[in-house]
Amino acid sequence: MPWGPPASPLDALRRGWFTALARGGVAFLVMAALGQAAAFAVYLARDARGSFGTFAKLGWFYFGWFHRVSVSAHASVLVPRDTPGVGELASGSASFDFGVALMVGTFLAMWLLYGAGRAVADQAGGGGAARVLHGLKVAPVYAVPSWLISLVVRIDVGLPTDLFRAGSIEIRPSAAESLLLPLLIAAAAGAAGGARSGRYELLAREPWGRRLAGALAGGFRMFLLGLVVSFVGLLVLAVVRPDATKAYFDSVTEPPLDGTTVIIANHVLLLPNQSMWVLVPAMGGCDGLYRGGESSTFLCYGKYPTAVSDNFDFTSLEAILLTSANIVLPFESRVRTEFGTAPSGYFLFLLVPALSVLLGGRHAAMRRARTRTEAPMVGAGAGVVFAVLVALGAWLASITVDASVVAGGISAGGAFRVGPDVAVGSVLALVWGVVGGLIGGWWVGRDLPALTTLAGPSPEAETSYPAEDG
Repeated sequence: MPWGPPASPLDALRRGWFTALARGGVAFLVMAALGQAAAFAVYLARDARGSFGTFAKLGWFYFGWFHRVSVSAHASVLVPRDTPGVGELASGSASFDFGVALMVGTFLAMWLLYGAGRAVADQAGGGGAARVLHGLKVAPVYAVPSWLISLVVRIDVGLPTDLFRAGSIEIRPSAAESLLLPLLIAAAAGAAGGARSGRYELLAREPWGRRLAGALAGGFRMFLLGLVVSFVGLLVLAVVRPDATKAYFDSVTEPPLDGTTVIIANHVLLLPNQSMWVLVPAMGGCDGLYRGGESSTFLCYGKYPTAVSDNFDFTSLEAILLTSANIVLPFESRVRTEFGTAPSGYFLFLLVPALSVLLGGRHAAMRRARTRTEAPMVGAGAGVVFAVLVALGAWLASITVDASVVAGGISAGGAFRVGPDVAVGSVLALVWGVVGGLIGGWWVGRDLPALTTLAGPSPEAETSYPAEDG
């Protein structure tokens, strides 16, 4: 059965839309409800201070952050004449765009959309490529409501009248990103679900379809293991360095306590981001601040923050990121960060990528390799998939900021990104993944025959191939 488009493309376009509407709509409602639950938790943590409607809008911002949609804030101010240093009435404006992905929500959305795409493809049927097309149908169903709601959601905050004669801040999600990013996430996850639905046809394409399936399975295993083992490494570090752990919890539990629950809950939503910030340096890359063609790294094996001035709150994430990157700030004169080579014990984090790629290559070969020479090939292919996923994960885990200020006819601003080095991290992931996957595959291949006479579909494909429609 060929891996290609069905005999009637128009028929393929018509089928499956009811299931796509139902399953894509459910995925959207679940993620929207999760965003509202997060905002409601913030509302309760603040003892119901503030407008409930405002927090309902905040829930939509959470939905956007699950998909890395930027939030834009625009402020316009009018300063009184009697303000010190201002001779005449002056006005100004400032814009601030902030982008971050709460990756626990991102992964949940991908899982829901993957299942939705697979369900659409199972219901619509067709060949392998047709099923991928059917899986894509959940993307517009999921993204269009996101875009429509982003057009009307807005929070207006008034500025204190004792400082400004007039002024307000308007906060809203980026409408363009509210369409584009959920659309891309849903398309990728839905297409993967459709491909999963048609996997038996792929497996029947000997030998490359089967090898590709093994490489995909192994690459995803490498990536997930990398995140999990990075998190475990941090837990071990928390036990070994209880003083640092205590300092963190002391900082988040200081009065007032209404923000403690919010901070910890948001930290949970950011755990995969945290793991990516560990995984890339563990492979030999860096976390840093990147602006235009310039970069300032602050976490690598060769550049590790060793000391900060005593009057600096080292538990403040924003301050760590900014001052570690050596940005000139008003408090630069009283804040100093010293760097050096990481202590020798931190080089044990090399085990994070080593274990991940070896076990991922082993998994790929065990799943699909049939011969002694094919096993390391499939394992190395998993390393290529791993590199792509690391590049995407490093981008998702980054924080982006774009700020501009206009006052008195003078404008200033700039854009920067804080997080793992995407380019270097993906290259390192490719090296680690290919070499480690090859070794892991070779280890499994020792027990496989040197040659195989089986040229047809795999036993799984022979016994489990689903009946086709039409």
